[in-house]
Amino acid sequence: MRSPFLIRLLSVGAAALLAANAYVRRPDAPPGAPTVQAKESNSRRPLSAGMNASAEKNDSTELNDSTEGTAPGSAATSSSSPAFEWASVESSDYKQYVGNLRSIGFPEELVRSIVIADIDKLYAPREEPLRPKPVPHDAPMAERQSYPVAEAMERILQLREVRLEKQAVLQEILDAYVPREMLRAPMSRNYEAYEYAISLLPLEKRDAVQFIQENEFVADDMQKIKFPEHAAELEAYRRSYEERNRALLEILTPEEFERYEMNTTPAGTEMARRLIGMEPTEAESLAMFRVTYEYWLATGGVYGRWRAMSVPPEQIAAAEEQLLAGLRDALGPDRYLDYQMATSEIGQQLRNLGARYELPRDTLVQAYELQSETDRMAKSLAQVTRAGNPDHPASADLAQLQIRLSDLEQKMAQVLGPSVWQAWQDGRNHQVELKP
Repeated sequence: MRSPFLIRLLSVGAAALLAANAYVRRPDAPPGAPTVQAKESNSRRPLSAGMNASAEKNDSTELNDSTEGTAPGSAATSSSSPAFEWASVESSDYKQYVGNLRSIGFPEELVRSIVIADIDKLYAPREEPLRPKPVPHDAPMAERQSYPVAEAMERILQLREVRLEKQAVLQEILDAYVPREMLRAPMSRNYEAYEYAISLLPLEKRDAVQFIQENEFVADDMQKIKFPEHAAELEAYRRSYEERNRALLEILTPEEFERYEMNTTPAGTEMARRLIGMEPTEAESLAMFRVTYEYWLATGGVYGRWRAMSVPPEQIAAAEEQLLAGLRDALGPDRYLDYQMATSEIGQQLRNLGARYELPRDTLVQAYELQSETDRMAKSLAQVTRAGNPDHPASADLAQLQIRLSDLEQKMAQVLGPSVWQAWQDGRNHQVELKP
């Protein structure tokens, strides 16, 4: 049985859309409700007025240029084209105004920008009191991570009603799909990832998916108020997320749902961030996401929360081995090496070096393998040296380790060449001072 709060969430959209249709079609809408048939006081838009003045100035300039040095009544004066009048484009009827703009050759993107800016301005007095107050970027963490309260959540839902109405008005005027700004709840999330994932869906599915996702945001925040104890709140979070998934799968195909999860869950978005430079194909990204998400769950993750449940260290270690084995199988040897280079500090440094000196991939691969082994040898050498006991069993290998380490460095120098090798050493040894 749905709670009254969830029923409230699901009923908001239908009510707002009905209200929007009424406002679009009613010329006698109450004050403060913008309509397609705009009032006379709103027909003179700032942007249009500026264009009118500019048009009049250009017409005057062109007329002066064309008649300079010509006597009144001459043939040049009588053959001038009639001046363009912006008043012929202006209209208090938004649909007529859009049609006029299109008829004189305005690009569709510019028409949309003009109308959206105009409607945004008309709706601003209704939206502004409901918007969450912005927090300065340098505010203390306690202020930036605002905790939800019931009154704030109610205002957020009211804001969505207004935005749904505005979206319906814009789509009626433009006769085309217009996206709606994502509703943002008080708790911090990667909202940009959700906006990006929704933008990849078919147009006819975007609004429904966005509405379901926003419901989950609000339910999640409300549960933090209702369940102060972690275990109870985590269980409520799990249930609301599963309800979200069921709702999404009624709209999306399994393939669309998987891509949506890859582009919105922290397991997928963090994976994408780490793979910068590898440039995986979509098939590779999906294959890696499946393995990565299994690792996420095996190490205690619960949907969007990293290690929400405590698991034994040995379980985490086993999951890490399975992750690497799964990635090797999914990618194959060559692309797995590209993955390692993209996700390791050595690989990132070598990639930057390769871009600077235009090194071929084969050279970077050899250098990566050599430097990785060099670092392992250096670590072993440091462990033996720290033992500080000449009779230590490992100390017998000290000379061999030093020889092997020197050999690896010489091979690295041969692979990169003298100048690049020197740049590599300088870069690795350079200490950056970040203090002001």
